[in-house]
Amino acid sequence: MSADLVIKSNAIFDSVSDEPFSGFVAIKGNKIAAVGKNMEDAAQYIGPDTKVYDYKDKLVTAGLVDGHDHLWWGAVADSDHTVDLTASTSEEEAIEMIKKYAAEHPEEPRIRGFGWFPANWNDAPLPTKESLDKAVPDRPAYMNCADAHTIWMNTKALEESGYTPDMELVAGSVGVDENGELDGLVYEPDAMAYAWNKYYDFPDDQMKAIMRHFMKGLAAHGVTSLSEMSADDYEEMFHHRYEVFKEMAEAGEFTSRVHAYTAFMRRTDFSDAVKWAKEFNSPTFKVTGVKGFLDGVTSTYTGLLLEPYADRPDTIGEGAPLDSQESLNASVIAANAAGLPVRIHCIAEGSVRMALDAFEESLKVNGKHGLVNTIEHIETIHPDDIPRFKELGVVASMQGEHLPLEMNEKIIRLGEERCRYEWAFRSFLDSGAVLALGTDFPVVHYNPFPGIYATVARKNHDGSMAGVDNGEYLTVAEALKANTMGSAFVYGRDHELGSLEEGKLADVVVMDRNLFEIPADDIKDTKILLTVMDGNVVYEQ
Repeated sequence: MSADLVIKSNAIFDSVSDEPFSGFVAIKGNKIAAVGKNMEDAAQYIGPDTKVYDYKDKLVTAGLVDGHDHLWWGAVADSDHTVDLTASTSEEEAIEMIKKYAAEHPEEPRIRGFGWFPANWNDAPLPTKESLDKAVPDRPAYMNCADAHTIWMNTKALEESGYTPDMELVAGSVGVDENGELDGLVYEPDAMAYAWNKYYDFPDDQMKAIMRHFMKGLAAHGVTSLSEMSADDYEEMFHHRYEVFKEMAEAGEFTSRVHAYTAFMRRTDFSDAVKWAKEFNSPTFKVTGVKGFLDGVTSTYTGLLLEPYADRPDTIGEGAPLDSQESLNASVIAANAAGLPVRIHCIAEGSVRMALDAFEESLKVNGKHGLVNTIEHIETIHPDDIPRFKELGVVASMQGEHLPLEMNEKIIRLGEERCRYEWAFRSFLDSGAVLALGTDFPVVHYNPFPGIYATVARKNHDGSMAGVDNGEYLTVAEALKANTMGSAFVYGRDHELGSLEEGKLADVVVMDRNLFEIPADDIKDTKILLTVMDGNVVYEQ
């Protein structure tokens, strides 16, 4: 049988073995026809029309599967419709960047930005609407924090979104100053939804252009599967957006497979979620389950701890948890009973324990349902809860680059002793749990290699130690498996994605170096030479 593509290399990592081998991958249509460990055997798959690539010592792997990111939030952040504030080191510097962008984009009806982060501002006081009002006096201005748990707005944005100091919210909060007036900050996704409805509102033609640009970027970084983890509600606005995505996917415009998780918290009727899962079920765009937020982030003290913050002994989490244990249990039980996997945002050990307790209750009520329930982020955990992941069949979904993003902030928030179990990658694997890795884009960029570097080396971008040296390192093989098979398992697609095996979908990437043979510090600079998705070359350097 002649293949359409044959990729040869002295370093093929199939995500099954622990070491790369010399051989080839043959692709016919959208499937892997063969994976061979003898280079000479490739000849039987090469015909007159076969495209042959020989990458010598470059590493060939399965397409990278990002276990956690936000499709539309990320696509907008990746577009020219936003100003990137990631590099800002102070409110003043961010303001100058915003003013410059606003002056250069008079056609934008709203000024959107993302990426400012308290840890990058040396824990300076949080910004207020006053500086934004001066920078952008004529249009609504919305600035998402990098962790997507705080949004900073000017007066026009607050008014456009309908915020008032005394508005009733299901969860989250609206910031007010000493006079009881809006200060320009809103905390946590439920409260931020009013602003996000404006921030992410684009006409269909712009939406499609933004997505096309994003897909090109994903392909250039080897990402062949990802997710929409924004927990969109069952409203017409989101339904229409999904219709646009489905149309693009079925037209072949999605070169990365998208798995969407819709709203979960504080509900027991999941008939809409089931209906959406049936309606949106294309091979490259599907509603896969439901997702909710149980706490916030430790940077603003909204992550739920088991003991008080070291630098704020008056709290274990401001406004956290975002639901009661009784309500959470009921939602998990109902979602699993409806056949829906549940994914829960849990930054800190208090919320992690609550989620595990809820998943345990679901197993008691629903029996062994076979669904892949997942806890997201798990930046801190109590050691007693680590073995529960395997016992309950719960996946640990984590993001390596969040470790250097924090700039050692957990040491301040928790103290060094409690940081023994921050980002406990090694402990999860040693306990037998399934580990899935991703980026949480746009919290950090969707380039997966800085995150792989962080899990292997546990270093900041400048090469210094990230957090405490707690021994929670991964090997290169473990990191790659978590970025392929682990994340494919979360999506319920490990039978067809995540490894180089005969019969699986032909998602393959080639890197410009062999990660197994280079210094760890060089991993973060890895580039993609070739991306094949569904048997098609979607990127070639």
